[in-house]
Amino acid sequence: MTLRNFSILFTLMAIGGIVSVQGQRSNTSPKLEDLPRRAIDTLSTQDDETKVIIYSNNTWSYYRPTLLNKYDDLPVYQKHWDTTQVFAYRTIELSDLPSAVDLKLISTMDEFHPPIIGRVFSKYGPRGRRSHKGVDIPLQTGEPIYAVFEGKIRYSKYNTGGYGNLVIIRHKNGLETWYAHLSKRNVAVNEYVKAGQVIGFGGSTGRSRGPHLHFETRYCDQNFDPEYLFDFENGQLKYQTFALERSFLNIYSRASDQLEEEDDEGYLALLTENIDSDSTSADFLERVARAQAKPDGINPGGPVYHTVRSGDILGRIAQKYGVSIDQICRLNNIKRTTILQIGRKLRIR
Repeated sequence: MTLRNFSILFTLMAIGGIVSVQGQRSNTSPKLEDLPRRAIDTLSTQDDETKVIIYSNNTWSYYRPTLLNKYDDLPVYQKHWDTTQVFAYRTIELSDLPSAVDLKLISTMDEFHPPIIGRVFSKYGPRGRRSHKGVDIPLQTGEPIYAVFEGKIRYSKYNTGGYGNLVIIRHKNGLETWYAHLSKRNVAVNEYVKAGQVIGFGGSTGRSRGPHLHFETRYCDQNFDPEYLFDFENGQLKYQTFALERSFLNIYSRASDQLEEEDDEGYLALLTENIDSDSTSADFLERVARAQAKPDGINPGGPVYHTVRSGDILGRIAQKYGVSIDQICRLNNIKRTTILQIGRKLRIR
């Protein structure tokens, strides 16, 4: 055998050996996406605020420098920001919160996306000796779960307390939305997400008896019924601005009970009468204001007044008319802490 032929044979044997060794390693080697990742490229998208980063381990992530510059210095993303624990407001008690908080949810309808569309089969409220602090919506394992509003990921990991794979998004109004029992998480902490972004996939991890999304809404760690805000079965948002009363931050305060009270006064009928598919939440709020003006005999084109009744508080009045608490205070020269006297007329608009 010539030296040249020996060299070729040795090379082939070496290659064969490498292939064999690699073949043996492949049985125990980690998946490609589990390997350390290095950014290798950035792609533009149709959204000017959003770019996609491609990594060397066959994964990708969104990058939103515009939102980073716009929101990163907001106090809501500085104070009580804990990415390791599910509860971040350990020094704030329920009694420390104001009687009502205006939560501006959206300015336009494209700023909202339902987390998933489906019928709630387990509602918020007491469940035997335990409290069910969210709603459960059945799904197929692997179904995409969407961010309901724009926000920043505060928590994204497997939770041993029963939530399983859990993602928590804090929104710029202070509201947090929780997405639990996911089969897979699609976001990392400190990332900014937009409404409609897939943040994970439905599953049955943690303390779960079957695939479903457990969804919670919280303010300063205090939970309230998500059905105050969302119609999950129809995938709709109920308000543009929601007056969150402190009394709602109670496991016994359920949206369905509140709606039954409003329906007794005829407001639901007024809301749904002759509404077309192009109507926005602004149209609903305007209709509420008109409906509320009529019982007192007020001309809808002029000032709108409300007569204080037993049980009224500023937050509930503001929510009923679709205005802010600050607007009512300004028009009536009162403060948020003013005690409302029954029979007093408050100017709303």
